[in-house]
Amino acid sequence: MRMDPTARRIPLVLRLAAVLGIAGVVLAALLAFWLEPRTARALNAHGQDLLREGGTAMHELAHEHSANSGDLLADLLRGAATDRERALELLPLEHHAGDAAAVRAAIRDDDARRSAHQQQTVQEKTDALQQRIEASIATRLRALASSQAARTAAFVDDLHTTDLLLVACTLGVLLLALGFAVHRLVVVPVQRLAAAARAVAGGDLAAAPTAAGQDEIGALTRDFTGMVTQLRAARSAHEALTASLATQVAERTRHLEHTLAELANSHRQLAQAERLTALGTLAGGIAHEFHNVIGGIRGCAADLAADETEPDRKETLAVITRAADRASGIVRQLQRFARNSVEQSREFDLAAVVGDALLLCEPAARRQSVQVQRDLPGTVVVGDADGLHQVCVNLLVNALQAMPDGGKLGLALTTTGDEVRLAIADTGCGIADEHLPHVFEPFFTTRGSDPDPARRGTGLGLSVSWGIVHAHGGRIDVRSQRGAGTTFTVVLPRPGASAH
Repeated sequence: MRMDPTARRIPLVLRLAAVLGIAGVVLAALLAFWLEPRTARALNAHGQDLLREGGTAMHELAHEHSANSGDLLADLLRGAATDRERALELLPLEHHAGDAAAVRAAIRDDDARRSAHQQQTVQEKTDALQQRIEASIATRLRALASSQAARTAAFVDDLHTTDLLLVACTLGVLLLALGFAVHRLVVVPVQRLAAAARAVAGGDLAAAPTAAGQDEIGALTRDFTGMVTQLRAARSAHEALTASLATQVAERTRHLEHTLAELANSHRQLAQAERLTALGTLAGGIAHEFHNVIGGIRGCAADLAADETEPDRKETLAVITRAADRASGIVRQLQRFARNSVEQSREFDLAAVVGDALLLCEPAARRQSVQVQRDLPGTVVVGDADGLHQVCVNLLVNALQAMPDGGKLGLALTTTGDEVRLAIADTGCGIADEHLPHVFEPFFTTRGSDPDPARRGTGLGLSVSWGIVHAHGGRIDVRSQRGAGTTFTVVLPRPGASAH
């Protein structure tokens, strides 16, 4: 298992102190084992040289002193002999008996012997004194040599202690100075740089170290700042690229979703168109057959009613006639749904057709307290104005029936590209999701059992509307949310545009 390197990290100051301590021990050992003996030997040699030089000087001085003393005594003896010689010459020996010259010669001989003896004695005393002085000097020199050796040993001991104290004080001062310098110049900048590095490693690229000096730490700080600057630039570029990619992905996703929605809608509309076309074909055949049958029933009922005089039967025949008329209306709607062509085609203002359809429905809207909001700019389309008027009336009636207790009815007419869009939106009860795929099928209605007969439907209004719009080359889109309302959008091709 790997250990965290920070768990065994020793502070830089302690490591430098350990290095300086080892250096101090080595220096102390060097002083003790090399410098101090060398100093002691040098002091001893210098002391011995001084003693030799002093002894030589003392011997020379003693010899000179002895020689001077002997010379002085010899000079005194010679002076005394000279004085006696003059005194002898001055003695009046001629007045005494005897030969004066002989006496003087005898006295001179005796005085010469005495002088020679005295000079010999002086020389002997001088030599003896010289020997005593030499012996005394040698004794003193030996005493001085012993004292000098003791003092040298004591000085060496003091030097040893002084060296150790000096080394300790020097190391202490160096440690303090070095510790302060290292802490101020190395530890603090490195700690700040490490804190900035940890912040950068944590993702905070705004963390910047302090101003860099001109030393190696400063160079490292500048390099680190440059690296952070490059990381900021790289992050900005990465974020810009990520944002661009995200925008592109979102745009492509929206485009894909829109395309898929359009494809699904187109597929749904194609399936619905195929289903409704098949239903239209079937409904057309059924309507054709029923039209003949209903026509026969209506004709027979009319003939019987013309010859009938009994009121009850006449009323029954009238009911049959009205039912046949209603059935004929349904058949005509089925034929209109099945017919996939425009009966008359001309240019007209779709806004005017929508306005006319709205005039028919506004009384019901006022009775139901429905607010009508319209945005119907003039828009020219080509087709059957009556058929599209019927489509608008069917959609407006359905919207008002969905808001019996009031609401908002919005009509908006817009032109987008090659399409004209008429949106009719209500805030009514909405259509259930399971019913949306079937709203354009013939005879499909959710109001077939409504207690209000006026609100009951046959299920042919949206089917006929779909057939009319489809005959114009358009489509009807529906969006609904249960409890929030429904929006029917009639999409028609603009004049000169290809049909969808």
